[in-house]
Amino acid sequence: MRTYRRLGDVPRKRHMRFEVGGKPIFEELFGREGFSGPSSLLYHRNMPESAHDISEGPAEMMAPEREQVHEHAHLQGFNLQPDGDVVSGRKWLLVNDDIHIGLAFPVRQQEVLCVNGSADEILFVHRGAGVLHTQFGTLAFGTHDYVVIPRGTIYRVEFESLDDVRILALEVAGLVDSPDRYRARNGQLTEIAPYSERDFRGPDELEEGGDGPVEVWLKRAGRVSRYRLDHHPFDLVGWDGTIYPVAFNIHDFEPRAGRFHVPPPIHQTFQAHNVVICSFVPRKLDWDPDAVMLPYHHSNLDSDEVLYYVDGDYAARRGVKQSSFTHHVGGVPHGPQPGALEASYERPRETNELAVMVDTFRPLHRTEVARQLVDREYPFSWHTGGMRGTESIA
Repeated sequence: MRTYRRLGDVPRKRHMRFEVGGKPIFEELFGREGFSGPSSLLYHRNMPESAHDISEGPAEMMAPEREQVHEHAHLQGFNLQPDGDVVSGRKWLLVNDDIHIGLAFPVRQQEVLCVNGSADEILFVHRGAGVLHTQFGTLAFGTHDYVVIPRGTIYRVEFESLDDVRILALEVAGLVDSPDRYRARNGQLTEIAPYSERDFRGPDELEEGGDGPVEVWLKRAGRVSRYRLDHHPFDLVGWDGTIYPVAFNIHDFEPRAGRFHVPPPIHQTFQAHNVVICSFVPRKLDWDPDAVMLPYHHSNLDSDEVLYYVDGDYAARRGVKQSSFTHHVGGVPHGPQPGALEASYERPRETNELAVMVDTFRPLHRTEVARQLVDREYPFSWHTGGMRGTESIA
């Protein structure tokens, strides 16, 4: 997903003496999987570890509901009230040890620098635009961008406006990358990939963080520690490597279609340990005259399936709106609701739907916040013996 990139000044060789203006520059390895995974080398004007105070910060307030009954759910995310900034205002809805899935509708700008020491972050910008500020430089983003922030990245998100900002927030324990099957032996994206390296945008300009001490909030293992650093971490003279923040717009995902319905893996955008992330974008539909232009009923025997609805018309699902989630639990069939098949016969052979799907290979647990957003009738929306499943979602 990330090609080799270089920004600013770096020495001719790795790990060699490097000075700027007669002063030594301090090299930092920003690496994954110890010393054997992908990495970048960052060159600081000051020692990156220098801190004069470390104290406890706020705990992450998240109480998962350990469900006694596992059932399909419609979470009415559009009912969440705006709160906090893009970090403090995150409301987690579905969680397990591999991923946290939630929403942020911020009402104020992020002021304190933050770094996630336990997870890669993906911020899908449902609505809004702005700039991601990091030690790697500035990265502009806009509506319908995925902003992928590697763990260890110190960042601050600045929005152009706070009017109606909506963010789908994912914190992923594993390394977020493009699927293995999209890459050649040398790591290059191949011709079968639904995007190319040209579609991913990285930081384009280093920034001066200013002089003097600064506070950084480190999130790790569900706790926050406040580090008061001697120097601003945005003090780089340059960096190079393959680990850095990127932005990718969902409309740059090139959809695939078939004569008959193609399964969700064809829409995969990112992979991580025990997690698959897909993009459903406007596309042509199955063109055989006898094709069923809807997903077939299926049991995800090894995974939970979450769909976040962004825009467009969802022919297989009634009652969903922008910022709705559906959570279909593993082991129980799900598919189009009653009437959808008959209605599809006269549909145009194309769809304008826009959605983000997350499949997890360990069960997801809903949080107390999610419990407040549950449409209680959704599990019965396939029931054809009465009106129970249709009254609240028709």
